[in-house]
This record gives sequence, C-alpha cells and structure tokens, in this order.
Amino acid sequence: MKTRCSMKTFQFRIVNFPGVLTLDESNRILSFNSESIGNMDGFKESFDITQIGKVELSKKLLKETLSIYYDGEWYKWTDFLDEHYQQIYRFLVQSQSSSADLI
Repeated sequence: MKTRCSMKTFQFRIVNFPGVLTLDESNRILSFNSESIGNMDGFKESFDITQIGKVELSKKLLKETLSIYYDGEWYKWTDFLDEHYQQIYRFLVQSQSSSADLI
C-alpha cells in the first residue's frame, strides 16, 4: 500500500520532503522514499513495524499528520495526496495492539 506525501525533517529548519510512504504488510516494514529537491539528493528511510513505539494521527485545521516514535525519534508525514494514509495508520495501530497482547 502506498501514499504520496511529505516527510518533515529538521535540517537547520523544518523542511518537507515530498515522496512515497509505503507499507509492506508481509515483511512488516514501513518505508519512505523521498524525491530530490534542488541540489539535495533524495533519501530512503525504513522502519521495522515491530519496533515502532507509538503511532499518532493528529488533525490540524486543513491537514493531518501521521507520526511514529521509532528508535528514540519522532518521524512525521503530512501533505497526503490520497486517503491511503488512513489505512496505513489503522494497520500500524492494529500491529501495536496485537504486539501488546503478546507481552
């Protein structure tokens, strides 16, 4: 499942990198592939779903932000171009609740 969005990063100031957020349900990996911006190369981030500490979906006035707490840091995505991020959010929440049941 994929959705086009932007990842918020802090590099001397907050910068939104456009790209694609992908959920691989079978391998339990969430990944983000950014596009290049100007002279900055794109990057790829991958997250093991079983290692995600928290998942949040916050609503602002005109947009929503999907956030995960992973390896001691918050990662945030916004500016979604479709509704697939809601399915990704539901899957991550269900994964967290099922992993909590195993403890």
